[in-house]
Amino acid sequence: MDKQKMRAFMGQFMEMTTGAAVMGVVAVADRIGLFREMAGEAPANLDHWVGVTGLQPRYLEEILSTLAAAGVVAFDAELGLFSLPDEQAACLADEASPYCLVGWTQMIPALYGAIPGVARAAREGGGVAFADFGPDMVEGIARANGPGIRVLLTRKWLPVMDDVVARLEEGIRVADVGCGGGEAVFAMAKAYPASTIVGYDIDSHSIQLARSRAQSHQLSNVRFEQCSAEEIPIDAEFDLVTTFDVIHDLVEPIAVLQRIRESLSSGGTYLMVEPVAGDDLSENLHPAGALTYAMSTLHCMTQSLAHGGAGLGAAWGPRRAEMHCAEAGFSQFERLEVDNSFNAFYRVSG
Repeated sequence: MDKQKMRAFMGQFMEMTTGAAVMGVVAVADRIGLFREMAGEAPANLDHWVGVTGLQPRYLEEILSTLAAAGVVAFDAELGLFSLPDEQAACLADEASPYCLVGWTQMIPALYGAIPGVARAAREGGGVAFADFGPDMVEGIARANGPGIRVLLTRKWLPVMDDVVARLEEGIRVADVGCGGGEAVFAMAKAYPASTIVGYDIDSHSIQLARSRAQSHQLSNVRFEQCSAEEIPIDAEFDLVTTFDVIHDLVEPIAVLQRIRESLSSGGTYLMVEPVAGDDLSENLHPAGALTYAMSTLHCMTQSLAHGGAGLGAAWGPRRAEMHCAEAGFSQFERLEVDNSFNAFYRVSG
């Protein structure tokens, strides 16, 4: 045994442990509104932040100490002042920012809650169904994906298909399958008021969340329906169908792709957005790949296997994506040139 390599791995392991523990404290800080209170404010001592937040002094001291040691907040050791730099605030306090990351503070605990079920399934088969992850996962996904969708979908992502945008502006029928909390539906409905957007999701909490948010948006060209992806109406003749990080989670991905193809109008377009991944493990041996596989193990793959599904997993890559679309009957498959570190964008039709 090479003890130097062992010690190096011990260091690596403890870095992962530190990150996992700190994320728990970041989740607490998010839930108590600490980042929002500190955003844009001048550096101040503990007593000031206690007065501003109304939090218990001993808890706040320990929370700020954790965040300072982790580099999440800044600490002036000479003056004893804590502050939240603007760069961190954009990621932690501003949910209108496309860089906002706080949704992960809900998603990670929900993933950890699935560990017993995933361990049991690894021995006995089956998996953990999406509904078993609870509201935190639904809301965490909405918070994690929402900022990017709100800011970038109609400004950066859809415009790479200029012909589709022209039709959206004229007014077409659109379906977002696996709509979650409805961010993509709202973004498209606001940008293209002449078009009608329908969001479909099998999860009741997601549909409830989307419908409750629809009331505040006061949009007349949206609606949400609870149904499985396999049951979206094929007589609607949608001109555009979208899925955002959905297909790899499904019980029967090819059957859903077939249903989407059947639901499209003549000349209709399907926009499939999936996690960025190489076609095999050798292309994914990096931190982003590790996150994708971990998410897949604890969430994406297991929710499919819970229902005896394909268990496609998140790291399925463009080659298999194209093969699945071809098997579903699509004749045209194009990877779009969208600058995005997390997702791959595919235009599918025919």
